Amino acid sequence: MVKAGKKVKGASKVRDNETEEERKIRLEMEALAADEAERRAQEQARVALRERQLREQRYAHLNGIKIHNQWRKIMRMAKVEELRREIEILSQNHEREVDRKDAIMQMLDRDLEEAEEQYSLAVRSHMLVVDNLLDLQYQRMRALEAEFAADLRSLEDEFETERTEIVNAHTRQRKDMGDMIAAMEGEFADAEAELRQEYEAQREEIKNRNSEEYNVLKIQLEGIIEELEKSFELAHRAYLESTEHRTNTFRTLTKDDAKAALKIERQMRKLVRLQEALQHWRTKIATNAREWEERNRALRNEKEIMARHYAKLKSSMDAFRSGQSERLKQLSLASSAAMDTLKAKLAVAENVLKLAELARKYETEQEKVLPFWSPAEAVAEPAEAADAAAG
Repeated sequence: MVKAGKKVKGASKVRDNETEEERKIRLEMEALAADEAERRAQEQARVALRERQLREQRYAHLNGIKIHNQWRKIMRMAKVEELRREIEILSQNHEREVDRKDAIMQMLDRDLEEAEEQYSLAVRSHMLVVDNLLDLQYQRMRALEAEFAADLRSLEDEFETERTEIVNAHTRQRKDMGDMIAAMEGEFADAEAELRQEYEAQREEIKNRNSEEYNVLKIQLEGIIEELEKSFELAHRAYLESTEHRTNTFRTLTKDDAKAALKIERQMRKLVRLQEALQHWRTKIATNAREWEERNRALRNEKEIMARHYAKLKSSMDAFRSGQSERLKQLSLASSAAMDTLKAKLAVAENVLKLAELARKYETEQEKVLPFWSPAEAVAEPAEAADAAAG
């Protein structure tokens, strides 16, 4: 400052002693010096501004890096929070889906239990109906057996009565036939005795006549008498044989006739009884056939109704089972799809957690101390750093 004052004082002294031309030259030199100084000052200012620009660029680059780091931290924290919220939402959705699936499975289980109960009830009712039908059939069979036994007993009693009557009638008829045979034998014996007497009388008469004729014709018919005696003997033998054969034939025919008449009468009575019994049994068979036809028709109708009802129940049960099977298949597919989706989300969550663990290594001490700072603070910190760098 002292030297400058001396220079100014010397310059003022020189200015007082210089001429107009020197003063002009001096002013030009001063102007040139001032221009040079101004140019140097501008150059220095430009260099300073350039340095300051470079410094500002370095500060801006560093602050940009810091801002980017801070924004990365903020975005990472926001992404972590978003992922956590998404995981919570996905977990809640998963829980809701699992609850809904559990509710559906419980509902299906209840439906299956109800269907099983209905099926068991239908089977029990069907078995009760079948048991009732069997009991009814057994009762009918027992009634028919009792009726058959009663009819059999009545037939046996009737048979025994008829047998007793037939035996008694046979005994009576045999006695009568014995009496008749005895009477006929007596009559035949009497007739034979009469015929013998008549024969003997005729024989004696013929002998007498022949003796007379013999005596009369002895001379004339000696040769003929022998032939006549032979022929007479032959005729007598033939007569005896023919008479005996006819008698035996008559007796045989009489016995056969009596036997045939008895047999015809017995067969006629038996035929009449058989015709009556046949008519009775035909009537009874027709009545039973109509009755059993009606019963069989009723049983067939009932069987057809039961078969249709059973077929309807079976078809409804098959349709219900097919529907339940389809629903179970859809449930299995949905469960498999849900499991695949949950596995994919679990893989994403595990990946996010792994990335969070990896990002944890790059956190600063402040982030480790205050991991959950607010976005306003995160934005204010880079601004303060930029202001500090600018100052």
